[in-house]
Formats: sequence, structure tokens, C-alpha cells
Amino acid sequence: MVRITSAQAASASSSEVSQPATKLPPIDELLLFLMHLSVGLPLRDLAERFGIHRTTASRIISTWTHFLYILLGSQRLWIPPEVVRAHLPPEFSAFPDTQVVLDCTEIFCQTPSSLLLQSEVFSAYKSHSTFKALIGMAPHGAITFVSGLYAGSMSDREIFKLSGIINLLTPDMAIMVDKGFLVDNLAPCKVYRPAFLSRNTQMSREDVRQTQSIARLRVHVERCIRRVKENKLFDKAIPLSVCGSIEELFNVACFLVNYQNGPLVKAWAT
Repeated sequence: MVRITSAQAASASSSEVSQPATKLPPIDELLLFLMHLSVGLPLRDLAERFGIHRTTASRIISTWTHFLYILLGSQRLWIPPEVVRAHLPPEFSAFPDTQVVLDCTEIFCQTPSSLLLQSEVFSAYKSHSTFKALIGMAPHGAITFVSGLYAGSMSDREIFKLSGIINLLTPDMAIMVDKGFLVDNLAPCKVYRPAFLSRNTQMSREDVRQTQSIARLRVHVERCIRRVKENKLFDKAIPLSVCGSIEELFNVACFLVNYQNGPLVKAWAT
């Protein structure tokens, strides 16, 4: 028989209480993942809040990132042209064949120590190391295309070429892009883009009106991207240690925008 003193029993019970949990219910794991994505809480904070080890929190985030990437990514994002036109807002009546409004966005990442990698991920536009992605929005506000993440030094044209969206476009469609998207000879369809002002000529009245109309409509894809980047995780530079999963995590953030309550524009609620 082994005799246990009261001091030893108290010590054993206190160690059991302080020992972090090794498993959480699935609903708590999902909450932990969403807090990491939406609020940007670090692993140490999440581990303290949920009473688990830091490595367990990291494993939960990786697992749910991959699970939601597979689950939500299995749902078709790209919408057939007839469905897009059936839900075309009145604001797009001057551009009725618009299939998707495209724009690139960047998220900051940690600067690598390698000079070669620094030159690849450095964005002259942001003056920082970044990852860059192409996002497409249907005229009625749903995200219908998300590319992978590319190095911040790549141009919009190069990302457009590599993203795979060209294979989805047909001659009866049209895309709406920013002035810097010089993809006319790459896209197999019509391209709506603000007109360029040549050096010695003035814009015609028709070009001015079309440029203003496109600018008013293109702002909606920027608002859509803002919804993605409202996730506080993207407010700070992404560590290089999570580069293996950041593409899936960014895609999940884009997928979840389509499930948010409320339309992008109040007038489109009907």
C-alpha cells in the first residue's frame, strides 16, 4: 500500500487542473479557426483562451483551413453566363455581356532573408514584400473567381495569364478591368477598360462617359475585396513559416465572403 499525503494529493490535483486540454469539440475548433482568421489572434492567445497547447491550436487551424478549402472549394464559383445575365443589376445595363469584374489585390508577407526571394516578392506598388492574387466578381456582387497567390513582383497581366481564368472565358462574354490590365490580346472576349489619354489628343465625349461608367462599376469589386481583407489576419505581414497554407487560408476567406449576410449594394437586395 502506498500512502499519499495531503500535500502530495493537492500537488497532483493542481497539476491536473493546469494541464492543457488535448482535444476540443468541433464547434470550438471552428470558433478557434474563425477567431484566428477574422480577429487575427495569435496562436499563444488562442491557446490561452481555449486552454490548449500552442501546437494543438496550430494543428486545429491547419486542419480547418484545409477542410474548409476542400468543402467550400467544391462548390462551383464560376456562374454560367445566362445566370449572370438573369441577375444583372440595372447599373450594368450599358454593359450587358459583362461576365466578371477583375482586380488584383496584395497581402503583406514577411521579408525573406534571401536577396533573390526578396526581389521576387517585393511589390513596387506597396513598397513591401507581398503575395498577389486575382479576384473576380460577378456583376451582382458574388465572388466567382479566386486565383492562387503569386509573388508581389508579378504584373497583373502575368497573373491573368497564369491564373487559369482565360480557359473560362468565351467570345460571347466580356470582362471589366482597371486601366492597368493590358490583357486585350490575351482575353478571348471583349474587355471593358477605362480609355487611355494619348499625349497630344483629348478624350472624346463618348470615351469620357464610358470611363466614368466603368469607374463607377469597378468600385464594387474593390468593395468586395475589402470584405476579404476585413479579416484582421491580413492586417499584418504573413510569416514565412505559414506560406505553405496561406494560399488555402486566403481562398477560404474569399469563399466565406459569399456567405456573408447583406448584399454588396443595398439596391441589389431584391
